Amino acid sequence: MMAKRMAKQEAKKLAVKAGINFNEDYHQLRSSDVDYLDGLRKLVGYRKPVSASGSNCRYFFYYLKKVR
Repeated sequence: MMAKRMAKQEAKKLAVKAGINFNEDYHQLRSSDVDYLDGLRKLVGYRKPVSASGSNCRYFFYYLKKVR
């Protein structure tokens, strides 16, 4: 049985509560924030587009940035 994935809205709420500022650029984040986002990314099950160059975590940051 597969575990239930976390919703993207819940992931964004947790990230904001952890102090991640989505008004900044991804490259301005602390490494601990990037690690936290990567953990959330795995819980959500997010994977970047196949044709994308760059890290999964960076794409996830900008993905969450669009979530209301």
